[in-house]
Amino acid sequence: MKNYTLSAFIMLAVLSGCHTSASFILPPDTDLMINGERVTFEAKDDEGRPKFETRPFFWTSTIGIEYSLVQNDKVIKSDRLPSSFRIVSVFWPPYALIYWPFGFRFDCYDLSDPKKEFVEKCPTHDKITTKKADQ
Repeated sequence: MKNYTLSAFIMLAVLSGCHTSASFILPPDTDLMINGERVTFEAKDDEGRPKFETRPFFWTSTIGIEYSLVQNDKVIKSDRLPSSFRIVSVFWPPYALIYWPFGFRFDCYDLSDPKKEFVEKCPTHDKITTKKADQ
């Protein structure tokens, strides 16, 4: 039993140490670029929003992960997504701590309004239901 528990813990650490992911709410007909690369969404989260999974980010992402919103091959907004230090990188020396210690801070980013000056976390299902009830 101990061997299975230890094996399961090691597998969980390996899987969680290899990627970071976040979901996004984007304006219609808009593409997302992160660190200069166009994002391809291959999955959806529990709410049905597009989810992006990638390798963690280097130390240059300490102040945020660079992103751009592109519409008709024109950049309509460039900024930084909030990032956070990944505790799991401490347990993967030396590579994780040196090369990719940062990940997405939020599970979901609301980028639906490019005119906003700051990046917001997506509203939760409870907030959406309360907002609709108030209207």
